[in-house]
Amino acid sequence: MKSLIAFVTTARLGSMTAAADAERTTQPTISQRIRVLEEHLGLPLFDRRGGRLSLTTQGEHLYREIAPSLDTLRDACDRFRRHGQGPAPSVVIAADAGFAHLWLLPRLPALKRAFPGFNVRLMPIDRADDPERLAADITIRFGPHAPQEEERLVAREVVFPVCSHEYAQQHDISGSLTSSKLAELSLLHQDIRNPRWLDWTQWCQHAGLTLAPDEGIFTYHNYALLLNAALAHRGVALGWSNLVEEYLVTGQLVALGPQITRESYGYWLSVKHHRSAVIEPIRDWLLDAVDREEGLPTEGAGPRY
Repeated sequence: MKSLIAFVTTARLGSMTAAADAERTTQPTISQRIRVLEEHLGLPLFDRRGGRLSLTTQGEHLYREIAPSLDTLRDACDRFRRHGQGPAPSVVIAADAGFAHLWLLPRLPALKRAFPGFNVRLMPIDRADDPERLAADITIRFGPHAPQEEERLVAREVVFPVCSHEYAQQHDISGSLTSSKLAELSLLHQDIRNPRWLDWTQWCQHAGLTLAPDEGIFTYHNYALLLNAALAHRGVALGWSNLVEEYLVTGQLVALGPQITRESYGYWLSVKHHRSAVIEPIRDWLLDAVDREEGLPTEGAGPRY
């Protein structure tokens, strides 16, 4: 094909030098490609006598035969290239609201830099049966592993108490909490109506601690509000490691113990279309991002999670 293009361009422009400029290569390269074509056909295509370059009779016949076909191929490739440079492909990532706001959103600028030709949109949705969630290209859900689903584990569930440095200092708390110490603290509760998530009662059961009854519980509507209360020194909240890691790294929150890990619970990623050249690179970037960030150092009085 390169030899045919070199031949047609030279025949059209009447010069190997001009053909080299048009094809963004060198004159010796054009000459070599035409020589290869002549050897392949067993025919001289140009008359090079007298310092002038002109087509032979056979060369004229070949030019008339193939020039229109090469023009058609060029036009077709140009059309498809323009089509490929059309609107940026859109990729929708749906995830539980907490994960979307606290883990995905801070990483969205880096994701967009990695895929500048893509329009990536985050969709915080908690309901598993939400039509928009079901239609998303990539879905990240929290809960136990569903064997019937083709999912990849993003991060396992690791849950531990967190509070601000100021609150920890005021109440002299560090390391692992005890049942008696819990009774002295203000525990921050979320209005959780989904059995997938741990509340303080369930967390204490897994941790082997006793929770004193509290009839005057105030609940926060969502996890972001709950963390804001912890940041404002109002008490101790339950922290999911991937959702609070930024606050631990910056020292805004302190990690306490003990930590709880439920078998098979975690964040699970699934894609709507497998083997998609658009979706799979973004899926792999998200999975690699978690791997890259494992072992980030945390500051504060508590253990490193």
